[in-house]
Amino acid sequence: MVMSKPKSKRTPVRLRHKIEKASAAKQRKQRKLSKANPEWRSRIKKDPGIPNLFPYKDRILHEIEEKKRLKEEQLTRKREEAKVARGLSTATPAGTTALEAEASAGEEGLIDDEAMDTDSQGDSTNPMAALLASAKAQAAEYEEMSDDDSRDVTHDNQPSSKPQAVDTSRRSFTKTFDTVLSASDVLLYVLDARDPSGTRSRHTERQIASASGGSKRLILILNKIDLVPPRVLKDWLTYLRRYFPTLPLRASNPAPNTRTFDHKALTRKATSETLLRALKSYAAEQNLKRAITVGVIGYPNVGKSSVINALTSCLGGKHASRTAGTACPVGAEAGVTTAMREVKLDNKLKLLDCPGIVFPSVTEHPAARSSSSVAAHLHLLSALPPSAITDPVPAISLLLTRLHAHPDQTLLKDLYATYNLPPLMTSVNESGEGDVTTDFLVQVARKRGRLGKGGVPNLSSAAMGVLGDWRDGRLRGWVEAPALKVVGAKDAQGDVIVGDEAGSENEEGDRKEIVTAWGTEFKLEGLWGSREYEGEGDGMEE
Repeated sequence: MVMSKPKSKRTPVRLRHKIEKASAAKQRKQRKLSKANPEWRSRIKKDPGIPNLFPYKDRILHEIEEKKRLKEEQLTRKREEAKVARGLSTATPAGTTALEAEASAGEEGLIDDEAMDTDSQGDSTNPMAALLASAKAQAAEYEEMSDDDSRDVTHDNQPSSKPQAVDTSRRSFTKTFDTVLSASDVLLYVLDARDPSGTRSRHTERQIASASGGSKRLILILNKIDLVPPRVLKDWLTYLRRYFPTLPLRASNPAPNTRTFDHKALTRKATSETLLRALKSYAAEQNLKRAITVGVIGYPNVGKSSVINALTSCLGGKHASRTAGTACPVGAEAGVTTAMREVKLDNKLKLLDCPGIVFPSVTEHPAARSSSSVAAHLHLLSALPPSAITDPVPAISLLLTRLHAHPDQTLLKDLYATYNLPPLMTSVNESGEGDVTTDFLVQVARKRGRLGKGGVPNLSSAAMGVLGDWRDGRLRGWVEAPALKVVGAKDAQGDVIVGDEAGSENEEGDRKEIVTAWGTEFKLEGLWGSREYEGEGDGMEE
């Protein structure tokens, strides 16, 4: 009998690799399916419970069931008592007092706390059951709170919680401003160079001047000077320096496609170093044993945080490049700074960044005489974030009115050229038909593709786009400085200016003394001062 050769148990390498690849593919498929499975799986291993071989398992289970039954009965009894107490309190509202109501509410809260304590004690044997019970209780409490909120809004006709949150934040911002005002030795009031009068508050200036017995110093900072021509900047500096020391500043670089003016020596670095030098001069002259606190205040989106970043970028030392320009967060929209921020420059200077606040004197502005005009004025100042703007069309009407009031209407023509618009109507027809703002927004919507269903122009979207271009400086526009009245001169009718001007003249005399005294403290003589502005456009060029 011929014996056959025994078969080898060795497998080929090819087959072994095939099995490994198939196993890896199967595991990969299982992981993919497990990720797609929406069922939640806990990484904690399930409690196996009491082993079957434990001799006293039946007795322990019976004790657990008895505890659960007693806990449910006790909880039901407490709920019944709470309902009875609540019914008695609602039945006799006149006889109860606030103290009794508070006590009953406390008893109910105590009952709920005790119930939760008993829940946690009863489920101590099973951690997962206790966790699930607490999660269900919190979910039920959240649903009850949401139902109560919706019931208050729909049935009681009470205002929702959203306006209350706005009022609270406004109150907190005002409290933050008072904190900055009380803690600061010097206040930098940042103004927008395109509309200094619109971002200036006389009420705030009087409040600063009267605080701490007049010991605080105020400097007006004219920011965004690259968005106005040299002539307008010179007129505003001349006008504002009759009240307080004023310095021009270019705190940040412009946004893309911004149409700016070249002011020669008034660069970002030069103006920032000038302001820092003035603050250091004041700190050295005071010779205090503590650091001088400088508060930066102003309307929203005027560049307060950018002013602080510009000052920090002027510092020298090993850590200057690391923190230059990043001390405070900035953004194109309003509302980036929501809390007071302290930035230490050196041992003698400390800066306080204050959130932007719309001061009360906005109603004193000529363009703000009603609620709609106040909102349009704030929208044009970019003092509100785009999400808070409900109707941007009145702001566009105010912008067109300002540009149309320019002497030779160059700004209005420049606006039409920016959007490449055809000739538009400049006034209402004799029959009273037509709207300049609507005609402008329709053409802008067609040029920018802001069209709705059926090709209907979306005027609101087009107006928001125009406001965004105005905020970023892609559209040119500014407010002219008020003309200075001279006592004894004749006006346009040939009458001599007297009478009402006398009180303002005395006030101007006091202000000139203040400006001179404070300018000496900060050593502002010759720092972009009147001497350099005597020449026509000296140091600035368009």
